[in-house]
Amino acid sequence: MHHRFPASSLPRTRVVARAALALGLALQIQATMAQTVRFDIPAQPLAPALTALASQAGLQLAFAPELAQGRQAPPILGLQDVAQALRTLLAGSGLQGRVQGRTLVIERPAPGGTVLPEVVVRASAERDAATGPVSGYVARRSATGTKTDSSIIETPQSITVIGAEEIDTLKAQSLQGALGYVAGVSRTEGMDRTTDGMFLRGFQTGSVGSHYRDGTPYSVNYYNGQQEPYGLERIELLKGAASVLYGAAAPGGIINTISKRPTATPLRELNVEVGSFRRRQVSGDFGGALGDGSDWSYRLTFLRRDSDSFVEHVPDDRTYLAPALRWQPSADTSLTLLAEYHEDKTAYVYGLPGPGTVLPNPSGRLPRNRFTGEPGYDRFHLRRHSVGYLFEHAFTEQLKLRHSLRHYRAENVYNNAWIWGLESDLRTTAFRGAQDRQDRSSATTMDTSLQYQTSHGNVQHTLLAGFDYATPRHRDERYNRDSAPLDLYAPVYGAERGPAAPASNSSIARMKRMGVYAQDQIKIDQRWAMLLGGRYDTVRYDEQALFSGDKSADGEKSHAFTGRAGLVYLADNGVAPFLSYSESYEPTTGTDRLGRRFKPTSGEQVEAGVRFQPPGTETLLSAVVYRLTRDHVTVTDPLDVNHMIQQGRVRSQGLELEARTRIGRHTNLIAAYAYTDARTLRASPLQPEERGQRSIGVPDHQASLWGDHDFGAFGLSALKVGLGARYVGESRGRAHGLAVSVPAFTLFDAMVAYDTGLWRLALNVSNLADKTYIGSCAMYGCFYGEPRKAIVTATRRW
Repeated sequence: MHHRFPASSLPRTRVVARAALALGLALQIQATMAQTVRFDIPAQPLAPALTALASQAGLQLAFAPELAQGRQAPPILGLQDVAQALRTLLAGSGLQGRVQGRTLVIERPAPGGTVLPEVVVRASAERDAATGPVSGYVARRSATGTKTDSSIIETPQSITVIGAEEIDTLKAQSLQGALGYVAGVSRTEGMDRTTDGMFLRGFQTGSVGSHYRDGTPYSVNYYNGQQEPYGLERIELLKGAASVLYGAAAPGGIINTISKRPTATPLRELNVEVGSFRRRQVSGDFGGALGDGSDWSYRLTFLRRDSDSFVEHVPDDRTYLAPALRWQPSADTSLTLLAEYHEDKTAYVYGLPGPGTVLPNPSGRLPRNRFTGEPGYDRFHLRRHSVGYLFEHAFTEQLKLRHSLRHYRAENVYNNAWIWGLESDLRTTAFRGAQDRQDRSSATTMDTSLQYQTSHGNVQHTLLAGFDYATPRHRDERYNRDSAPLDLYAPVYGAERGPAAPASNSSIARMKRMGVYAQDQIKIDQRWAMLLGGRYDTVRYDEQALFSGDKSADGEKSHAFTGRAGLVYLADNGVAPFLSYSESYEPTTGTDRLGRRFKPTSGEQVEAGVRFQPPGTETLLSAVVYRLTRDHVTVTDPLDVNHMIQQGRVRSQGLELEARTRIGRHTNLIAAYAYTDARTLRASPLQPEERGQRSIGVPDHQASLWGDHDFGAFGLSALKVGLGARYVGESRGRAHGLAVSVPAFTLFDAMVAYDTGLWRLALNVSNLADKTYIGSCAMYGCFYGEPRKAIVTATRRW
């Protein structure tokens, strides 16, 4: 049957057809721009960056080359839609993009037209920067290893990056917890809530130089407290000697944490938590632009927790507030203001004796919740605050200035009752005392550098020159008291303590640190990446007894030169073998029996390894071997036991394997293994038995595995489950002067989460099997690890 239409209806039909065609094209263009793509575009000139975007999005590209002349594009890494990526590349260029069929057209806007809002652009650029959020569990870029925005695979030294997404998935409560699935990291104690101390490649992190925040030192004294993981965008571990860029540091490596920073993209997150040990916590993270098209953006992160812990009479309360503000008048200039207030109310858990923990005791095993202090007396009350800024300005496409400054202050009241040894009944403490302690620490830190990029033929240089300065100051006031013995199996608290007597080790210490550094990152024919660097440091140290005024150090000066060199080969398939040499140093205060001042200890590392990062994947595999030595360690002088000599040497060598990958669309996997052979090579002649002995607290073998999976393949993408296992091998220890062996242990962790609308519900359980274990035995005791702990979190994001 044929249909006839009146002549008057034909124009209307054509209009409808044209409208339908236009609507179809509009929907096609919208679908194309909303298409989600996993981009891998490094920072480079705008023209090749646009070509890479079009290629990875499956589009053709049409534009006049002169439009992109002299323009630089930021990196685009990770999963995002095409429109978002395009806005990032075109930020500040005055250009706009549109899709015509399957062709991406770049052009100047027509007169009277509008350019896409710049405020959205900046957020995308921040996401993919070396200091921005990590998409998934695999970071591709970092600034910790070079102080420039660099590809991790091109950096010839081991770096592990933990992003905020991973911290949230694992529900990490401390830096030690966040690094629990990283090779070469072990705890110094079982579950300490007063410090961020740990072993890195067999060496303990020091009180000065091992912990950094946004590239500058973030601790003055060992008891300046922990950092709050919820306030961090990244935790980055640079393994091995690293003084060339950072100055005085322990040879095992440095931990650089990156603060959450302002974002122009609206961010609203509120969390409510309940859990084991009467845990109650509320936290939030808010950010956005201060008005449409504004040059200003903000971030406000906060946390409040009231909780007990697994040890009797030890709370785990915390208040945290971190406001941040950014001014970015152009793509070339930014100023970020950062502030933080942190308060902890807890107590130090003193180590238990060997008998009853790792050694047999006729009275049986000591309970893991045993408290050796005095309720109402023992406390660790910390208040810490800091304020500072980060400034960047690009004078040209090649020349960039970076400058940062932070003022830091911490005060804590640290009262602690201590124990030592057992009576013949193996129940009652042989010695028990107490100490009232107050610490006040402060520091102003500053780092300024110039980066210059140039090329000669097929050789590209990224030159860096800078200097940093720090003025740490620490006042330590202590009073000693006597205390009644305690039956550890049937404790009776409340005995009256003796009068307070000023402690002779109370002191006031001041330090001035200044270093100048230079570095050249050389890339040859896109195949070879070479790194050369050097640094010269000067340190002045003053220390005097608080009560007597006697000076133990009066203007002591230390000088050190450290160097670094490394080479990486970059294969087309993502394989990147590397070899590097790096140095470190730490000032050593005091004099020998002849009155000669001690020289700084020195660290040297030789490292060889291979990384594998297949192009277009979320995978990073690494395997490294290293040899790390520390010289000029102080040991007892055989001619005068009241003095020390610098004849000690400690060596750590080992193998580390790490894998981080996304398998398909639904599964993430983290795996790590470390073999660490850390031991004394030279000891005091008075202690020949120490030669060749393994280092205290460092296990030979460690392994971990974490995997999580969402059930999108089964139509349940809102459901996600995760399971992990952590193995820590046997280690050598000491407890109240006794040599002990700490048994190996394996712990299991699990999580399950469900997203519904704007809400996310999650359950995290650590030590799933509720295993009783000893985390470590230090010189002054053995420390139980945390029992099973569950945390239920309700999160609303909008």
